[in-house]
Amino acid sequence: MDMAMVNRFLEKDIPYGKLANLGIDREKTLSMPKDLLESLMSGKVTPLVQAHVRSESGITYEVPLKLQLIRDREGKIDLMTYPVRKSLMSDISLSENERERLQQGDTIRKEIKENGVRRMQFIQMDNETKSLIKRNVSNLRLPEQIAQMEKINDIQLGQNQKNKQNPCTQSEGKPIELEIGHEKVSVGVDLKEPQGFKIVKGDMTEWERQQKIKYDMANEGFMGYVLTDQNRWEYQKVVDKLQHKENKLEIKEGQKKPAGIKI
Repeated sequence: MDMAMVNRFLEKDIPYGKLANLGIDREKTLSMPKDLLESLMSGKVTPLVQAHVRSESGITYEVPLKLQLIRDREGKIDLMTYPVRKSLMSDISLSENERERLQQGDTIRKEIKENGVRRMQFIQMDNETKSLIKRNVSNLRLPEQIAQMEKINDIQLGQNQKNKQNPCTQSEGKPIELEIGHEKVSVGVDLKEPQGFKIVKGDMTEWERQQKIKYDMANEGFMGYVLTDQNRWEYQKVVDKLQHKENKLEIKEGQKKPAGIKI
């Protein structure tokens, strides 16, 4: 059971300058199809979008990618991009076991040094793009957020569950099963969600079933939104164009851009 999509960002929060670097100006942003714009404004990872990125040599490449607006604990807004890749590529050092776990859909918890500061992060791989999604563990504040939610899709959290320490933060984000009265709910890290976690009504079998459905839908022919020559958004296959351009548009892999990059 997905939580209702709520706008966590206002129009004034949209980083139009950063979107313009992707060939998506203010007018094109506001004319996005409803489900695409709602995903962006809610803080979810969007469906695939065909962006246009200009290289240092002045050549413009079409880059299929996903977008996500995030807000850190200080309230700063960042635009993250997750470009489609043939295989998992990471700007951080990963062991073979960690790579395998990410490719299997697991969440890993790892200390990462960025901008000279070491922070513990949750990491997941987006199955469709093969890009990594990362969030600081401290930013998710899972126990606090769950405790603040009086109801989760008509399920009342009992006081015992509110007081229970959330094992998600201790088990690398693996989902857990909670007893809510006579019902069960499963809670786990899902970095595609705006709050960074997902709550499913049901046991772990139901959690895994919904994750599989999500994976199958994400891999249904690599469909996404493309701007036509008439500046209209159309939903069509976007990865065919990637096949013969990928070597060029690893967005200069040698530059070591992160899988989820801030524009």
